[in-house]
Amino acid sequence: MFNFSIKNLLSHSTLEKEILLARSIKKDRIFVLTHPEYKLSLNQYWHFAYYLFLLNRGYSVAAIVQHKEFFGLNFFVNKHVLIPRPETEIITAEIIKEITNSSEKTLLIDVGTGSACIPISILKNIKKNVTTIALDISTKALKVAKKNIFRHSANIELLKSNLLNKIAGRNYQTFDKIIITANLPYLTDHQVAQSPSIQREPKIALVAKENGLALYRQLFEQIKKIFPKKKILILAEIDPSQNELIQKLANDFFPQARLEIKKDLSGLDRTLKIST
Repeated sequence: MFNFSIKNLLSHSTLEKEILLARSIKKDRIFVLTHPEYKLSLNQYWHFAYYLFLLNRGYSVAAIVQHKEFFGLNFFVNKHVLIPRPETEIITAEIIKEITNSSEKTLLIDVGTGSACIPISILKNIKKNVTTIALDISTKALKVAKKNIFRHSANIELLKSNLLNKIAGRNYQTFDKIIITANLPYLTDHQVAQSPSIQREPKIALVAKENGLALYRQLFEQIKKIFPKKKILILAEIDPSQNELIQKLANDFFPQARLEIKKDLSGLDRTLKIST
């Protein structure tokens, strides 16, 4: 007779196992840590075993439990979107500050929105009504974004689009300022191969050509064509190794712009800020 007690199942405990076990029995992690005598049903045990199987196959805990906290909010995630990371909160915080301190009529556009964690977090932390558009090329990612937009009652127009293509023909005369946030694929195949922790995330959300900057080149070109006379603010997440390359690229398209690199919590260059 098997003993499926928490104590036996977590004889070699890790944070990941504790979270997955809590999910299996529909309790929180505190319960798991304080009730070692609790015995799982056979059904609960098989859920836990399956979660461990996925974990050993390289899936993140967030993808397995379909939940991730970002900027103090809870988001639904799955294998079809990039799991939100603390580094990306830099973009969110910067935009919240910019909108809060501005009286300009602003249009916010999030390109490659994934779970929509960036625009939702921005809107939930400002006291203004800001017209917001979220774009993604992936139909499966858009389904995730739609769930999160509904969950947080966010007023966001969600569109399937290759970068800005879908909104290129619109009239933007009523807006004083265009803010564009982008956490586009910026890694190379080699970088992904060297990082087992992200290999189970969608490649479409990770990899780009031209040393990871191909999509940013396309985006900058679109921005220049679609908003030629507008005041623009762009926040783009990058790999630290791309610091000089992306600044050169941005300068090619926006030679009069002010460029600034924002560091993440580890002190690494993580976000390019472009202000025209």
